[in-house]
Amino acid sequence: MLLIFLLTIVALIVEKYHMVVAAMIGAALTIFFGSFIYDIFTPEEAFTQFIDGPTLRLVLGILLLMEGLAKSGLFQFIGLWVVRLVGNRPKILFSAFMFLTAILTTSIPNLPAMLIIGAITASIAKSLRLKLRTWIMYEAIACNAGSIGLMISSIPNLILASEFGFTFSQFVRTTLPLSLLVVFVTTLVGLKTANLIEEGEGEIDMSSLDPWQAVKDKWILIRSTVIFFATITLFFMHEKTGIPLDVVALGGAVIMLWIGVTEPEELFRSINWGVFFFLGAFYIIIGSMERTGALDILAKIVMPIYTQHPVVSLSATLWVSGISSGLIDNIPVTLTLLPVIRKAAETSQIPLFKLAWATGIGANIGGSLTYFASPPSVVAISILEREDPKFSPLDFMKVGIPITIIQLIVANFYLFLWPFF
Repeated sequence: MLLIFLLTIVALIVEKYHMVVAAMIGAALTIFFGSFIYDIFTPEEAFTQFIDGPTLRLVLGILLLMEGLAKSGLFQFIGLWVVRLVGNRPKILFSAFMFLTAILTTSIPNLPAMLIIGAITASIAKSLRLKLRTWIMYEAIACNAGSIGLMISSIPNLILASEFGFTFSQFVRTTLPLSLLVVFVTTLVGLKTANLIEEGEGEIDMSSLDPWQAVKDKWILIRSTVIFFATITLFFMHEKTGIPLDVVALGGAVIMLWIGVTEPEELFRSINWGVFFFLGAFYIIIGSMERTGALDILAKIVMPIYTQHPVVSLSATLWVSGISSGLIDNIPVTLTLLPVIRKAAETSQIPLFKLAWATGIGANIGGSLTYFASPPSVVAISILEREDPKFSPLDFMKVGIPITIIQLIVANFYLFLWPFF
């Protein structure tokens, strides 16, 4: 089982096959050898005991909710309103767009968040003489940083919430301040080192910008916004109500489909269904490793890290998670590290929840390390290759690598200094 796991990881790194295909092949081989060759578990056990149903239901509900909110035009409206408010003041506009990007990513998946902010930026870049390359790359990095913020901000965060029972309010107290801090530091780096403006003259007529042009139906906008924030309120009240997070998410999604969108079929088409097949397949691989003891072998390999000083252990978890997420998708990185840190917490004096937070933070930040490591990075590359003939994907890494290192250093200090850890 360990060999199948390692081969799956290699397939994800080399990207010869789509990540969902690689994971499903790995899961199929796991079931074949585990059930029919070695008779360790049955196929029914693989599907009912290894796969974490509450996590999949939570992810489904959140994706439906956030896609519905994105289609309402709310964030396009906010983006155009910010441009009209700030005007042709590049440094202020850059700072505003960085934080707008981060806020967007805490509220909707990072892929549509980057598509929205990227489209707005590209539409105004020529008129305001913005250096599009700089703006788009930094916005992608801000998207990844924003993914740290809330429980609903990324798949790794949803996995942490489901696996460890972290509440929405815990994310607000713990990771949201870090997300804003990391975006603030990244914005300062951009203001100090990046070229924000192209040479030339020209200025857009701000009076021609109408934020309401992004909204097709005002009542849909109002209803979807109310549904979204009502669901968020129930997440906040989870500890008092006792309603499971996946039930809250699916309940909100059903109401969103009922009265929050005009075309439910369009919403279903926009959902990335591959993420569910990937999660299910990878859960089977990880579950089989736990059942066969292969995970104990993997844990023993990395255990020397966790027998050292807690500062070393926590830092190592953050950096391993961050760097690994720069090479492969942060979902398999998170799913792989969670059982490992559970074993580590059993044999060391480090609280499990601290290792879990470090894993999630690193997994989100690491997406800026390379141009292929996260959806926002890939979207940024596609926009720039279309708009800027001289752009190379390696240009992204020249910016992404040093900023990711800075962000990991900031996160490292935060883990030790923030009182809620």
